[in-house]
Amino acid sequence: MSYSLNKALQNISKKLGQQFEMTSDFEKRTIFKNKISLFYLNTIVDKDQIQSYIIEPLQKTLETANEVAPSIQQIKTMIYSASLKETNSIEEIKDALVKGNTFLLIEGDTGGLLIPTTKWIERGLEETLGERALRGPEVGFTENLTTNINIIRRMIQTPQLIIHTKPYGTYSKTDIAVVYIKHLVDQTILEEVQHRISNIDANYILASRIVEDAIEGKPKTFANLVMTKERVDTTTSALLEGKVIVLVDGNPYSIIAPSLFVDFFQAPDDYHLKTGRFVNRFIRYLGFISSIPIPGIYVGLEKFHSDKYSEKIQKDLFNHGELLPTFWEILILLILFRILIDIGSRAPKGTVIIITLLATLVIGDMSVSAHIIHPASLVVTGLSTYLSTLVIYRGQTGLLSLRYLFLITCYYFDLLSIIVVSTIVVLYLIQLKSVGVPYLSPLIPFKYDEFQDIFIRGNSRKLQRKSHEFPNVE
Repeated sequence: MSYSLNKALQNISKKLGQQFEMTSDFEKRTIFKNKISLFYLNTIVDKDQIQSYIIEPLQKTLETANEVAPSIQQIKTMIYSASLKETNSIEEIKDALVKGNTFLLIEGDTGGLLIPTTKWIERGLEETLGERALRGPEVGFTENLTTNINIIRRMIQTPQLIIHTKPYGTYSKTDIAVVYIKHLVDQTILEEVQHRISNIDANYILASRIVEDAIEGKPKTFANLVMTKERVDTTTSALLEGKVIVLVDGNPYSIIAPSLFVDFFQAPDDYHLKTGRFVNRFIRYLGFISSIPIPGIYVGLEKFHSDKYSEKIQKDLFNHGELLPTFWEILILLILFRILIDIGSRAPKGTVIIITLLATLVIGDMSVSAHIIHPASLVVTGLSTYLSTLVIYRGQTGLLSLRYLFLITCYYFDLLSIIVVSTIVVLYLIQLKSVGVPYLSPLIPFKYDEFQDIFIRGNSRKLQRKSHEFPNVE
């Protein structure tokens, strides 16, 4: 609800006081014989800035003035601030105060001024720990939206870089910025992203997952239809490819749309190293795709085909008197490795080595020595987990849940079920779309012009001159 200051000017101080009466950091300062009042939250403003750029210029100018309070227009010429906003909305004043602005109220006038005086506490620019690379820029995003935009503008210095920022949330508002390059972006994709974000209905947005879910749309799927990046170089590269970037204040990474299946196999090293341009991505594709059916293949071989091998091979490769059946060995080990990765990524740094060592002893040596699990089962699940880290999310992609599907179908329906399940999965992935772009594009539907940067990293100079297109947008 909005109120005009000219209707209830004498009550504005009371209304703000009522709103922030339980807030200990709310402060009101009066100057010039109580004719000018300043309102702010002293924990998120720069007090030195208020003193130097607002109070001192006003007192110096007004000390020789008469009893009449100056007008808003006169105040604007006195304050040392690059940006000022005149407002007559009490709701706008409240929202501005919690963002670190100072509100200046003049007795007898019909409006007030919002003055930016924010001083957020934030960490400095640091190396990206979750997306390390052998070469290339190491700087990553921070939790401050302004800082992140500053970094992007430093790397892409063009007036064509457009940034739309808008607050979302009912109880607590969070700024969300949509970033794109005007002459490169696909307008259909841009409009779809903006439309989906505009439909966000949330009380607050503390985690970017809410925004990611909105951009992915419905129905929900296990595949990652958008990509989050900590690295600034890969984010700016996506902008130069005509993609849309979404930044959420308070979150140290960007959201890239569209994000296709092939994008998850491109690493920053590919564009900074001379070696491996022809084989690295083939290895990633082969390794990751193999990691999904490997556990199921092993279980199928043990249950339906172990009798075809010699007794020695059966003893060395398959269950030979171990406590747990092979199926349960693989399933439990996959879960344990998942738990180990989860603990390793979240545990305090000082305990990671101890946890890893303990897990190695318990899951590996002791379990095998006690004949609880077969050594081959440990090798198979370890290989599957190891190969799954070849994608960008280092084993965190939803596609890895397909391992359990292959494990179950191979256990009940033999190895031929791999063909059936793989066909169904491919057909399912074909119909998925990332903000209107087919998820498996440019593989399906086939787009030869886009293959310069799919299985191999093409010539860098040609890639820079190449115009990326999304012709399959709906």
